[in-house]
Amino acid sequence: MIIKKAQMQFQDREFDYCGSLGPNSYFDLKCLLLIQDASKRFTPSTGQLISDGNEYQCNAL
Repeated sequence: MIIKKAQMQFQDREFDYCGSLGPNSYFDLKCLLLIQDASKRFTPSTGQLISDGNEYQCNAL
């Protein structure tokens, strides 16, 4: 996963930044009205990424 400006690159696809709520940032191919319904939820403080129900641990390079 790479976060660059307002996009996330993950699994050979680019996702737009949809917004943040509390400690979480949300990304999706097309942002929804309710950002918490986005397909990707990233918590920068812990490096946790939830993608379509799967959990990943991300480390800074």
